[in-house]
Amino acid sequence: MLTGKYIVLFFVILMIIIWPYIRCLFKRLMCIAKIKKVCRNKNYKLYSTHPLWFLGRKHSKKSDLYIETANEVFAIKLFGMPRRRTILIIKENGEYFIRSFVAIVSYGSAMRFPIDSKPRPMPIYNFRYEYRVEWETKTPRRILLVNPVSMEFRYQSNQGSEITLGTGDTVNGMEICSLPYLLGELENAI
Repeated sequence: MLTGKYIVLFFVILMIIIWPYIRCLFKRLMCIAKIKKVCRNKNYKLYSTHPLWFLGRKHSKKSDLYIETANEVFAIKLFGMPRRRTILIIKENGEYFIRSFVAIVSYGSAMRFPIDSKPRPMPIYNFRYEYRVEWETKTPRRILLVNPVSMEFRYQSNQGSEITLGTGDTVNGMEICSLPYLLGELENAI
């Protein structure tokens, strides 16, 4: 009987640990369906750079997907945030870190304390990987698609001050986008 309790406890802990990655997989599968639907409805061409492009990792330097419209080419790199209640902070010096929060409940009130991850260098993404010659006449759009999305995006200057970024803002030569924003841009593309 005692071992059964440990097995249940083990599976509960395992689910807590892997839940963000299961969420990420489902969000990416929904992302595929929504992007393909817009491309099909608008008659856009979709080109992937590898077979499992929807599992694109933030640390790989190659773009994951191209969407060709009549006048533009969307070069898309996927950047996943497995936990929703975090903040993605991109620093001016080319690094990024993730801010998560720990809540402490005491005497009926709760306080949230931010915990910043170790700053990591933002990879210099190759948005021209497998770029086609016929696209040279079209306007390129360099998209960093954050999917699943975090609670907020911020930009930190070298002095340490932070500003909140909106989806569609340009940082380090890339448009930071959420999936709804990208779908809206694709719907309105000419």
